[in-house]
Amino acid sequence: MALRVLKYVSRVAAVVAAVVVCVCCKGYKQIPEDELADIFKDMYLLNAYIETHPLRQADSVDVYAPVLEKHGYTTEDFRRTIMEASRRKSFRLGDVVEVAVAKMEAESAAIAEQVRIINMVDSMAYAVSRHEVFRDSLIEIRSMADSSAMKLVVPLENGSGRFDVTYYYTLDSLDRNKDLENKHYLRNGDGVSRASSTLALRPRGRVKYDITLTGAKDVETLEILFGNYPENPKRMHLTIDSLVVVRQPDLEEAHETLLRQFIDYRLMIDGREYDEYEHLATDSCALRIVPPLVDTQCDSLAVE
Repeated sequence: MALRVLKYVSRVAAVVAAVVVCVCCKGYKQIPEDELADIFKDMYLLNAYIETHPLRQADSVDVYAPVLEKHGYTTEDFRRTIMEASRRKSFRLGDVVEVAVAKMEAESAAIAEQVRIINMVDSMAYAVSRHEVFRDSLIEIRSMADSSAMKLVVPLENGSGRFDVTYYYTLDSLDRNKDLENKHYLRNGDGVSRASSTLALRPRGRVKYDITLTGAKDVETLEILFGNYPENPKRMHLTIDSLVVVRQPDLEEAHETLLRQFIDYRLMIDGREYDEYEHLATDSCALRIVPPLVDTQCDSLAVE
């Protein structure tokens, strides 16, 4: 990364040098080298942006005017600082570039750490908020007398989020019907489908199937049609087992669930308290999470 940063920061310097022409002798504000490094860092970031979002006249130093204004300087201040500094034997542009690189790497590491923590908290929130809404160990369809088993309707208290449907099916060779399908729907109160999926059944032993359906606020039921048999079916022999429906709330609801579940805890990650949850009771015990997610345990001094 350092080589790439050096390349682009050096290009910024080259652009500036190319436009440094005769400068009048009136006064200017000299930029200290530490601030110069910050300016080069921001110029590099702007260059990286321009690479993916081309701008007109991107080779002009005026492109960097907003960067200089942010630091309280003008284009003239920057030109004169570079020109005057280059006359000093003690000044090395490479040293300034190295400082800019170090600053960018430090910022990048800090951002990566924040992203890691946020991802970990999100993962925890999803883990604790995920819950089972329906389970059935065995559904057998052998004749029209089992018609009630052919259609499953699961009422949903909250239809938003994701619904993971998992089960095994066995279509025995005794079943004489062709082109059988299992159909899955999320429906609102008017019976309108908000999400659906179809599975073509094949007589190949016990087969596992799983599907994720994305819900909506107005979704009220999960509906599954097993076999989708015709009105006058032939011999029937379909088995569904180990059916489980799990709801995964959206991230905002998952965070609320996490906070409610651990309201008496201070959330600690890698020995540090996560700021978002620090405004809790002062007598709460520390909830320490070590990746991968493990069972929660309080500090030894905490009262159970």
